[in-house]
Amino acid sequence: MMPEPLLLTDFGAMRGGRALADPLTVRIEPGAVLGIVGPNGVGKSSLLGAIAHTGISSYGEISFGDHNLTRMSARQRAKHIALMAQDHGAPGELRVRELVGVGAWASERKYPSMAVDRALDQAGIAHLADRSYAGLSGGQRQLVQFARVLAQQTPVVVLDEPTSALDLFHQGAVERIMRDLGEEGRIVIAAIHDLSLALNACTDVLLLHPGGVAHHGPPQEVLHPERVFDAYGVHTSIHTTEQGRHMLATADPRTDFTSIRKDT
Repeated sequence: MMPEPLLLTDFGAMRGGRALADPLTVRIEPGAVLGIVGPNGVGKSSLLGAIAHTGISSYGEISFGDHNLTRMSARQRAKHIALMAQDHGAPGELRVRELVGVGAWASERKYPSMAVDRALDQAGIAHLADRSYAGLSGGQRQLVQFARVLAQQTPVVVLDEPTSALDLFHQGAVERIMRDLGEEGRIVIAAIHDLSLALNACTDVLLLHPGGVAHHGPPQEVLHPERVFDAYGVHTSIHTTEQGRHMLATADPRTDFTSIRKDT
């Protein structure tokens, strides 16, 4: 499979017949790990759903190479793009291996059982393969859904808050896998609340503002303290550890909220 770019042209999500943000024209190159960040309610999940064409209304066009994804059937699209949504619901009677297998089935992998085994290993949940999905914790369910997306083996992977329910160890594992997918030449698009994760895991960041304005570019450029304050109303600073990890620190919330009250 030749690496191809993903192009959003005057694209956006809609709710109730209204555009949720300004139209986006963004070219996402193979190997990119794009973090979509912004305050609650700004439309990150809706944008991901529109990109994956999962019933969210959209406008504009989205293409992958020469393929117009907005005009494809669901079966054709499943070979190009996979989505892990925030809703981790699934029939509780399914075993983990069966649910992960749905991903391999959706994209018609040539060797589905091998794709499932690899995805279970990647997500670190091979030991859960025969467990009932209903008996898992929230974090375990999130990892199962992540493995389902990995088993789909698509060139574009879309993740909605992939680490929200995970402990520190598994957060690190998911971050590593996201970067590994990029190094394989795939495109990863993830909605992320943890801005430190965005700084470390992503090659690019798309910052959505409540007013509809968006900034796209390298993480440390887009997550500059002034832009973060404009979007979130919180003062921040970026620090780099001796190991090269970037950490975004916030000011004392009492100080921030006091200054906001005085300014409004």
